[in-house]
Amino acid sequence: MISSRKFIFISILIWTYLVPKSQTPLEAFHGIMQPAFGARQAGMGGAFQAVGGSVMDLESNPSHLARVQNTKWELGSSFHLPTIEYNDTYIDTNPNRSYQNNMVENPKAILPYIGIIKPITESITIGFAMYAQGGGGGHFKNIKRITPDGRSINDTFENTVPLIGERNLAVEDLNFRFMTMKSTFGVGIKQGKFALGLGLDLVYGFMQLKRTYQDETRSLTIPGGIHYQSDPAYTVGGKIGFSYDLTQNIRVAYSYTTRNVLPLDGTMYVDSYLPERAFATRVSRYMIWPDKHIAGISFHNDRWIFDLDLKYIPWSQSFNSSKFRLEDVWVRTPFGVETNAFQFNLNWKNQSIIAIGVEYKWNETYKTRVGYSYGNNIIPASGVSPMLGASIEHHLSTGGSISWNNTTFHLACEYGFPKKTNGGKTSDWTLSHSVFSTSEIHPLQFSYQKTMSVFSLYLGMEQYI
Repeated sequence: MISSRKFIFISILIWTYLVPKSQTPLEAFHGIMQPAFGARQAGMGGAFQAVGGSVMDLESNPSHLARVQNTKWELGSSFHLPTIEYNDTYIDTNPNRSYQNNMVENPKAILPYIGIIKPITESITIGFAMYAQGGGGGHFKNIKRITPDGRSINDTFENTVPLIGERNLAVEDLNFRFMTMKSTFGVGIKQGKFALGLGLDLVYGFMQLKRTYQDETRSLTIPGGIHYQSDPAYTVGGKIGFSYDLTQNIRVAYSYTTRNVLPLDGTMYVDSYLPERAFATRVSRYMIWPDKHIAGISFHNDRWIFDLDLKYIPWSQSFNSSKFRLEDVWVRTPFGVETNAFQFNLNWKNQSIIAIGVEYKWNETYKTRVGYSYGNNIIPASGVSPMLGASIEHHLSTGGSISWNNTTFHLACEYGFPKKTNGGKTSDWTLSHSVFSTSEIHPLQFSYQKTMSVFSLYLGMEQYI
């Protein structure tokens, strides 16, 4: 067995190594939040609210800490492998202005977790865990499009450019990343059949947005691109949970996690050939990570565990729009006016999720699991964009464990079935590709869609100390 002192040292090394590598786009979840936290939870489709017994109870319901009788540590990671298909078409009476994009991206995301639980008395247990909470992003290159203001390359640069100067087609690169990570200190207190848990969350977040335009040969950078990088953002939050044993075999549980307001002030470069814009300007903004309600009921005996969870996330209160305010008036609108403020209209809807999971114990060594979760699509047509992933509705998972002595290894596989979303004619993405001036507004000529699926692998290990 590993001593607690060695565990802390190993934890710091693993977290320091994995977290920087995990800052890749996350796609195709329930919104931009993982369906499950922990390998055992993932095998049951994320249905774990009324089960407990894991370090990741610190993420979902810290009341279960009080039911752990011996000190144990746990670590693991999820490996998400989404497939993202983006297609668009712009049809114009002038064939030289028409174009079509068909793109497939396969990003990867590694999201680690690690923690420890330690009983203090027979009725009080404390714990600490670090884990990636969720995020979103997209990375697309060489998106064909018309120049942002619809003018030819010659008119844009007020010069004669050989071969391509009379054309007004360009290529667009888009890179967006956002992630939140948490460290949670928690305590669970048990009195008879009732257990109460409290958690203090220390939250870290970051955001990056790059959107650039170049001519078809990539020789010239067209003015109007933006490069935003947030400062490291820190805030605090919390959670409260309870669980109650109705009978020897039936347990109910509920938890509430507060929302987090992330101050994402940062810097922004704007692509321009003006000398005074060669440096970055400061940006003022914030983002709200939504609160979360989870209620669950479980049945368990010597062989079986069944769990049913209902989750509610009010995305509409947090992801209605995303605003940026600059110190300088540098951002150009499609109508030719420059401004120091702009926003992305997301218009996300609230989400209800149902998760069902089963665990079967074959013997003291082997356990198998299966689970399913459904969450309604939260992104309307007016909010579809390559920058943030579509919300996959159906997830199916399976997994298992192998135990010996005081050590257990967990494995789970999860598949999010393909979900296609069509962009609306009034979405920001449509308007940015079809409005070129006050006299050139053609949203009906542009259409686009995005299809996403994801395969995820979860690995975990826990050991009693």
